[in-house]
Amino acid sequence: MNPKTLRLGRLAWACLGCIATAAFAQEPNPYYIGASQSFTRESNLYRVDDATPATRDTISSTALLAGLDQPIGRQRLFADVALRAVRYDESKDLNHTGGNLLVGLDWSAADAFEGRLSASRDRALARYGADLGFTSTSGKVLQTADEFVARGQYGLVSLLSVEAGYTRRKLDFSVESGNAFEQDTVSAGLKYRPSGALTLGIGLRRTDGSFPYAGPAGSAVRSDDYDRDDVDLLAVWLPTGASTLTARLSRTSEDHQGFVVREVRTNTGLVSWNYKPTGKLGVTAIYVRDTGAETTFSGRTPGAAAVNSPLATSAQLEMDYLVTGKVKAQLLARRLKRDLVDATGTVPSGDDSLTELRLGVDWSPLRSLTVGCSVGREERNTSSGLSYAYSATTTRCLAQFRTQ
Repeated sequence: MNPKTLRLGRLAWACLGCIATAAFAQEPNPYYIGASQSFTRESNLYRVDDATPATRDTISSTALLAGLDQPIGRQRLFADVALRAVRYDESKDLNHTGGNLLVGLDWSAADAFEGRLSASRDRALARYGADLGFTSTSGKVLQTADEFVARGQYGLVSLLSVEAGYTRRKLDFSVESGNAFEQDTVSAGLKYRPSGALTLGIGLRRTDGSFPYAGPAGSAVRSDDYDRDDVDLLAVWLPTGASTLTARLSRTSEDHQGFVVREVRTNTGLVSWNYKPTGKLGVTAIYVRDTGAETTFSGRTPGAAAVNSPLATSAQLEMDYLVTGKVKAQLLARRLKRDLVDATGTVPSGDDSLTELRLGVDWSPLRSLTVGCSVGREERNTSSGLSYAYSATTTRCLAQFRTQ
């Protein structure tokens, strides 16, 4: 391993020790600080096809963490911040500094109003792949995902309530990319609570957005503006105290001014299920069928894997099992299927499917310290010339300390 990478690891562990010493001298409070150090081994760094020799590399990521969860009367202020220095043993041109930020306010007033204001930013290395336009010759490409959400509701304990919201999303890159987009969404709806275990709703959404670099440079049509209208049917059901089921079924109509091949007239929606049958086992299952832009922001970390797809379906299963009081096993399984179309009409349409599986174990010898390792596998198959098959294995070990 590169000596500089080892020095970074030793520095991270020194920081962990200093923070731990300070933390034990303080009383619990709504703030936390921390640090983490991870090492990742990638078997196919640039996600090249199976017939091309793959680039292997070891990646060091050193992060400083901070956050708060502070009640202020009826309000609650929250924030999470992470600043990361990422270094590559071989592909040093990819070295970068990234991180993520989330700040927000949960508010309520007059026992009848409540809502949330939040803003987030995530900056990281873009996902590589020839189908996404980023290859080993692209150099370092950073992606920035921004999201702002404002939501308000009137009628908290009544049978009927009114809800309205606004969301702005933007995905940008350090180079021009057809995956870059931005959109603004306004929504309004009614919710009906026939019982404490069931909430039903109906809503309307309007979205205006743009892909500024949808077409090739120098082409007659470069940008692709679009608008989208949705009629939403919503439901939240709590069949037991250990289970929550959330569903949305929408009739979606999306029109594009630049490339009509991306237009959509179909049903979209999502279903999520949270189940905790015992204190040791937790299960979360999510199924999303939507346009690529929406599916991109439905995961934990926004990315460009599905942006250009007119329609994508994502199914994800997460399981946590507490083996002992200090050891937790984790499973993540995900499948993403994309419908693929060529904006220029020169390549026949088709689809591809990406399957991801990750297994991991975390050990927490102290409440504030977690050490763990995981191994993941990605495999993609395709029926389109717009994509290609590839496979990759990722192994990762992490140590993290948080004062809270």
